Amino acid sequence: MNALARLLGIKSTDEIHDINLKFAAWWSEGRPVLVLLVCLGLAALGALFYYRFQNEQPLEKKKRRRVVLTAFRSLLLATIGFILAEPIVSVSLTEHPRPILLMLFDGSDSMNLVDELSNEQADALDQMTTESIDPTVKTRLELLNASLNQGKLADAINSLHEEFDVRYYTTDEGHSIKELEQDPETHQLSGELDAKIQTTAIGSSLDELNRRHGTRHLAGVVVVSDFGQNAGNPALTSAEQLEVPIYATGVGPQEVIDVAIDLQAPLVLKQDENTSVSATLRQQGSTGASVSIQLFQRRLGTADDAVLAAEKLPVGEPVAALLEEGPVDVDLPYLPEQSGRFELIAEVSGIPGEVSSRNNSADREVIIRDESLNLFFVEHEPTWEWRFVKEVFHRDPLIGYEGFRTFLRSADFKVRQSNDLFVDRLVRPREEFFANDVVLISDVPSEMLTTPFQDQLVEYVERFGGGLVIIAGPRFSIGALQGTQLADMLPVVVDRSMRPKASKFQMSFTPQASNNPFVNLGDNSSQNDLAWNNMGNIPWYQPVLRAHPLATVLATHPTDKTVDNADLQPIIATRRYGKGEVIYIGFNETWRLRRKYGERFYRQFWGQMIYRLGLGRALGQQKRFSPSTDLTTYQTGERVTVTVEAYNSSYENLDVDGLEARLLRQTAAGSQPLDDIRIPLARDNVVFETSIPPLEAGLYRLLVTDPETNEEFELGFEVTTASRERLDVVRNTSLQKQLGDISGGQACELYELPEILGELEAQDIKQYTERQLPLWNTWLILMLVLIIMHTEWLARKLSNLR
Repeated sequence: MNALARLLGIKSTDEIHDINLKFAAWWSEGRPVLVLLVCLGLAALGALFYYRFQNEQPLEKKKRRRVVLTAFRSLLLATIGFILAEPIVSVSLTEHPRPILLMLFDGSDSMNLVDELSNEQADALDQMTTESIDPTVKTRLELLNASLNQGKLADAINSLHEEFDVRYYTTDEGHSIKELEQDPETHQLSGELDAKIQTTAIGSSLDELNRRHGTRHLAGVVVVSDFGQNAGNPALTSAEQLEVPIYATGVGPQEVIDVAIDLQAPLVLKQDENTSVSATLRQQGSTGASVSIQLFQRRLGTADDAVLAAEKLPVGEPVAALLEEGPVDVDLPYLPEQSGRFELIAEVSGIPGEVSSRNNSADREVIIRDESLNLFFVEHEPTWEWRFVKEVFHRDPLIGYEGFRTFLRSADFKVRQSNDLFVDRLVRPREEFFANDVVLISDVPSEMLTTPFQDQLVEYVERFGGGLVIIAGPRFSIGALQGTQLADMLPVVVDRSMRPKASKFQMSFTPQASNNPFVNLGDNSSQNDLAWNNMGNIPWYQPVLRAHPLATVLATHPTDKTVDNADLQPIIATRRYGKGEVIYIGFNETWRLRRKYGERFYRQFWGQMIYRLGLGRALGQQKRFSPSTDLTTYQTGERVTVTVEAYNSSYENLDVDGLEARLLRQTAAGSQPLDDIRIPLARDNVVFETSIPPLEAGLYRLLVTDPETNEEFELGFEVTTASRERLDVVRNTSLQKQLGDISGGQACELYELPEILGELEAQDIKQYTERQLPLWNTWLILMLVLIIMHTEWLARKLSNLR
């Protein structure tokens, strides 16, 4: 049994339940009796051979020798018949695999920094290794390599191998990871870690670990990094999807003297309307210091004179602020006086002893419009929802009367033609339809949504990043959309047999709702509860089969389940579709938010939703002409990749094979023209792309000309001699702690990691499986055949037989 277990690769800890012999050949599968008869028949041929055709004198004299040779020949032929039946041993067993523990090391250039350490930190790091080192002169990477080679951390990891399957990874180029080789006997890394890549993409690295190991028995992930995430997918989202404890181990200083500023401003502002933008100050080591903030604006490239317009101009007077322990929000008054594209820049005065002044300014591109956001509401007949949504956005400064248009099927055709509120036909010219920023569709019959309209709608969302809101109504079931292009875009899976269902209920919100602004009403959680409770009982909702796998469900029915009886019925859900986003609302009764409190919560709900859909991506003409660079900060020696997705005024392919652009360098004296650049057509007949050779350190502006309007769109970027990874020397302790908390793991220092690893306990994993081993091609059968053949051959030689 032990030999068979070793042959099958079964470990001593596995429990064997059943062993069966099966046959896989076409003639023997499920026919063991036939295999037995074939083997017996072949054995009989062996006997016939020796008793009928082997009559030499040695066999006649010694009858026993004939019997022995007959036995070997019969056994050989029977074995060959057995092999031809392709025997397979099937073993049913319960395995006890070791859980996998992954160790992910930061391979970015920031690991080559030498940190200023306190005496306590230096002593703790020095005591981690058996040989004394001076942590104050070692880089982060050198300290990590020394700890992995010897001392407490190395011993703790070695002890883990008895109960865990430990795998080592490092972050790699292209937001990926690289598995590190380890010695098969000592389990130590075969070589030392290096740190050469120029970005930290923790989220993308966790996604790749999830892709490789997500379906296996993961016990946890140890991440050693400074957590200075500056590229790739959001780390917290990736950590949630991994669904295992993350032990976020930090390197680098947690605090230095530093003040940083962030700038938040709406992407779109209305001309000549007073507003304010918000600056957020964060500090380390400078609580109580007084600073001032100055807001500047700079007009981005236009066809008129981009060079002269490049200077940044102060907006108002500096605003004083006092730094506190936590973030400090400062409102900066702003009155947009001209329409166009502008860059807002907020600068905070530095403080003595700062490690870096690069984060003392923040910028934000805004679009100042003299016209409105464009909303298109499609409805069969007037409903309370339609009336109140119309009223809310008529009073909205970014939309107003001129920005709200509707197609109301029940309206008289002459009214639709004469009233500016209405459009006369559902299918609009391409240049008009694609200029919309958000489309809303509520309670319409499926035959009203014609194929040309659906074609436009799919292209609008998927290709041009438009926002779409689908609102279920009580009259026409949304299930009738099953099998249409529109149904494929929804965050839910619909079925035409499912009709609106009467059910007095209050919605339950999912954990994902806390991160979504438009379902968080009021100024705090208590006001949010007040707003939704104010709705009272919702009298009905639209049941669906289930939520789409790519959807984010924000609100559900409190009790009703989907068809799989596992998930609650989704009531509000969102889904990314191509470049755009689709929001589904399973009832048209949100006007009940107006009860008691008027438009306060109702306006906030719809306003935040429309701003999310309409302002979070390219607007109006920007959907038609959208230039970008692959990065905003480059190192000297790196090439700048410029990509432009461009269409003509009808949102169709441009009839040009290239675009023109001007490259300028920002100097103290203004903008200095450097070169004229041609951006050739690269792919899909709409994407133009080029690569600019490496530039000297400095600030640069690229003005790309739209051939349809002759307007220039500006892109700004910086070339620096310093690695992006070295621009921020401070550890992101906030992200480190959040990764530990959100995953059920822990945040710790490098010198605390050995103790944490020592406390890990491997769970007993039981995995029922069935293994099948083809016997016919194993070394065991080969040896058996060779032994029988050679034994018979030797016996024949000793008997002087031919």
